[in-house]
Amino acid sequence: MSSTREAYQMEFIPIQLKELVTDCGISQNKLAQEVGFSRATINLAVNKGYLPHTMPDFQTRIETYLRGNLEAMKWLLQHGLKMQDIWQPLGKEMRMAYPAGHGKNRKVEPPIQLGDPTEYIFQTEVEMLTEQARKHFKLFRDPFPANGGIEKDTDIFMSDDHRYIEAAMLDAAKYSGLLAIVGQVGCGKSTIRKRVFEQIRREGGILTVFPQILDKAKIHSGTLCDAIILDISDQSPRIKPEQKARQVKELLKARSRNGDRCCLVIEEGHKLTVPAFITLKQLWELEDGYSKLLSIIIIGQTELGDKLDERHHPEMREFIRRCQIARINGLNGDLKNYLALKFKRIGASLENYFDDDAIAALSQRLTIKDELGKPVSHAYPLTVNLWAVRSMNLACEMGEGHVTADVVNAI
Repeated sequence: MSSTREAYQMEFIPIQLKELVTDCGISQNKLAQEVGFSRATINLAVNKGYLPHTMPDFQTRIETYLRGNLEAMKWLLQHGLKMQDIWQPLGKEMRMAYPAGHGKNRKVEPPIQLGDPTEYIFQTEVEMLTEQARKHFKLFRDPFPANGGIEKDTDIFMSDDHRYIEAAMLDAAKYSGLLAIVGQVGCGKSTIRKRVFEQIRREGGILTVFPQILDKAKIHSGTLCDAIILDISDQSPRIKPEQKARQVKELLKARSRNGDRCCLVIEEGHKLTVPAFITLKQLWELEDGYSKLLSIIIIGQTELGDKLDERHHPEMREFIRRCQIARINGLNGDLKNYLALKFKRIGASLENYFDDDAIAALSQRLTIKDELGKPVSHAYPLTVNLWAVRSMNLACEMGEGHVTADVVNAI
């Protein structure tokens, strides 16, 4: 192989080393750190059998590390293999293989199938823009920092879909709505919520209630009443449930007659229990004459949408039939504008870093088809940021001056 660039065009044929490190719980990042090579080089080796000719001690250093790893040596013995066998083709796909123990303490969602059934979108390990990539692209600021890079309203990219969500939240807050915002991790739910309630704070006239209990699965009628009392008054919550419920209604009525509206906002709403939803419906129905006393906005991941499906939870039908659901979709139609804003905020121009064909390739890689064959975008801001960073790091590894379609498709 004459160059690293050509290695990215090689066919996906994993070697025995991939199964060894996977079964032994050794991530590619860990292996790269231990032997002193880049993660990209390790990735090319285990997935495509690429052995860099500029690194004559590549195999030796990896074998030396494995000889010092008891689990790796046990694995070779159990599989009847010798050390030199790790460089042979594996004969298995293993495209979605994770190191043993990866995510064992969390729920692992099944991979999302792309339009091309041989590929998948999956959550990769968080990757930062490397120092080498910054120097390569002459960037003094990271366009995709870990904190999202949002310091003011103009840093927020608002697609038509996001503007609809923003308008729905404002309408619900101002006019006693019952609204659920549903979206994937990293789609911008919390960012839009911050934008909306910053506007509400500036305008005044709406009191917001944010339950502070960390485990939203433990929210119940008592904690909801406590949150309302503490956030809209200086009173302490009563002890007995009946007295507490009366206290909530009287406080809400007093605020309403004073010209103030009250809005209850719950994030991580996908963790709420059925009894909590029933309590929310009862709170939303509190009235003073014809006027409702409380707006409710629930924000959560896609599981919230599942909970608000009457076919799955008929016992919640009274809540579900009164609740407006707004879903946040991906950015595919606005992908170029989104990336342009990320570079603009650091004083750079997108076209100096990403070719148009790279953006088209990224859009394709982040698009799936639903059960009816309709394209569905999974180009959510957090996902796009991760793929953009990985693309730039790979472009640096490959010696490319821009991120091209070939770079994106090599991820």
